[in-house]
Amino acid sequence: MAFEYLGGGSTDLTNLIFREILKIDPSILFKYTTLQDQVIYLILIPMAILFLFIYAFSRGIVGRVVGGHKGFEYLVSIIVFIYLVYSGIFGTMLVPIFTAWLNIAIVVALIVFVISVVFHPARTPALTKLGREAGRALGKKTFGKQKKIKALEDEIDVLNKQIRSLDHELRDAHGNPRAEAEIRAQKATLKVQKDRLKEEISNLGG
Repeated sequence: MAFEYLGGGSTDLTNLIFREILKIDPSILFKYTTLQDQVIYLILIPMAILFLFIYAFSRGIVGRVVGGHKGFEYLVSIIVFIYLVYSGIFGTMLVPIFTAWLNIAIVVALIVFVISVVFHPARTPALTKLGREAGRALGKKTFGKQKKIKALEDEIDVLNKQIRSLDHELRDAHGNPRAEAEIRAQKATLKVQKDRLKEEISNLGG
């Protein structure tokens, strides 16, 4: 049965409900051409979500102010409901938001349902534990590797300082062949150690 929003006679009651009481925006109402669609998408679905919102809102407000009181919760719920409907906020803003929200919620619920079927709840703790252990092992391996590379780099820095110190000694020992030979031998040993450490870092991926 089609419903003409601005029609007369048989549509007086529906005009009163949608236009005068709920203050549904005509641009929203014209999207639904049958009375059945209008009742479902403009009254049943939005009202159900509105009641949930008002219930949560009133409990939150009253709980913070007086620590929870049923009488005040009912009073706040009634006042908020009347205000949202009478002011036109429900008919112009909340109806399309609530309808779209329900569609999104259904899609999300279906995705969660499919995931719960694939990953049975009984397996969830084991999968969670396995993932946690794998992450811990990976983190330990990565952190341990970085720590070892840092230690090797620190050793190389120490060797570089020793080599620079030997360079100064070599300049001071100029003209003394025996001292120069000993210093050069020490430098060669340090360079061999330095090259070995660099190779270890390269093998670790540093």
